Amino acid sequence: MNKNKDVRNTPSSNILIMKIKIRILLLSVLFVATGMSAQETRKWTLEECIDYARENNLSIKQQELNTEFQKNEVERKKLERAPSLNGNVGYQLSFGRVPDETTYEFRNRTTQFSRFSVGTSVPLFQGFSLKNEIRQSEASWLASKNHLEAAKNDLALQITSLYLEVLFNKELFEVAREQYKVAREQVENTRKLVDAGRVAEGNLLEIKSQASREALNVTRMENNLSLSILTLAQALDLKDPSSFDVEVPEETGLQEQAVVPPPELYETAVEIMPRIEAYELDLESERHALDAAKGQLYPSLSLDAGWSTSVSKSKSTQEFDFASRFRNNANEYVGVSLRIPIFNGLSARKNVKNQRLNIQNAQSELQQEKQNLRKDIQQAWADADAALKKYESAQTAVESYERSLRYTEKKYAVGLVNPVDYSVARADYIKAQSDFLQAKYEYMLRTRILEFYRGEPLTLE
Repeated sequence: MNKNKDVRNTPSSNILIMKIKIRILLLSVLFVATGMSAQETRKWTLEECIDYARENNLSIKQQELNTEFQKNEVERKKLERAPSLNGNVGYQLSFGRVPDETTYEFRNRTTQFSRFSVGTSVPLFQGFSLKNEIRQSEASWLASKNHLEAAKNDLALQITSLYLEVLFNKELFEVAREQYKVAREQVENTRKLVDAGRVAEGNLLEIKSQASREALNVTRMENNLSLSILTLAQALDLKDPSSFDVEVPEETGLQEQAVVPPPELYETAVEIMPRIEAYELDLESERHALDAAKGQLYPSLSLDAGWSTSVSKSKSTQEFDFASRFRNNANEYVGVSLRIPIFNGLSARKNVKNQRLNIQNAQSELQQEKQNLRKDIQQAWADADAALKKYESAQTAVESYERSLRYTEKKYAVGLVNPVDYSVARADYIKAQSDFLQAKYEYMLRTRILEFYRGEPLTLE
């Protein structure tokens, strides 16, 4: 026998090495998990989420740029009322045969010619076209601001819905964990009954299976929660959603549905909703555009004034004084110009007809938006009413199933109920809890939407 056999190849040594590797791996995982848990997780309130989304959403930023552009258009149109002032400087070098100033014989001559001028023009009357163009740009600017506010409101509703989805999944996750805890306790209680010979061992196996299903449900609820948090973080355009979480309010408000019928609610909403005001301003802008187009059919009057001078020098000139010629050739002018449109290919009249069509289109869009608002309010009212009924029914159901489960647990503890019936009672209770939570948050969302149409801020209080 070889006494110097390498002990590293023995089964016991291999097992020892494997155990060491497993311990190192577990320590590494523990270290990483500790580091991740040490990372600060910020919990956001609903108001913080809405404010952040409004400030950082790319679509909102694009709308803000469009609003700023419309504002600049207003300033540009107003500046068109100011007089125009332009200066011109020209230089020309000519070659060829020209008549002599004394003998009138043609001779080859090279001539340098310079011209300087300054002119201004003041619009006196343009058929009120510029005035209406300014009003049109002002209405477009205000419409853009209201379109921006409408986009912010739509984003706020989206964030509120996603936020409530996270709260819903958080409660479901806590319910699943609690059910798993109860299931494990039931496993221990059943094991004691088996050891005492009061129930068969098959009951223990059935209860263990139930506990395994509860553990799987915990994992599923945790995954749903993580996905809903990620969806909200992506809606906020967060660069790093790993440290993002939401603040669970101490008490979420469940208000009674306001006793305001949809017609009255619509009358309030149509006066305060920026989406309606935006389309009304779009219509006003088109009306001013029509007036501006009509102005192109009228004569325009402007006041013109200017000063100019010129200096020329030929190659044969013996004495040349630039300054004196610059002064002596100077002249000023002032006058008025009347422009009368006679025929321009009927483009001005066609433009008027097109603007009338634009007004009709803007009126249709305004009416369509009002109809959409009316339908949205009617649907929101119906959804809130259905959600309230569902919430009340779910609340009654969960109380009933809870009493049934507690009674079944007592009977199971003394062996009067088999594991199958006990599992069915637990499954019914868990489903009732899930339905109740879903009805609860659906009702919260629907009531918030109705409050939103009354002009109230979105909040969970």
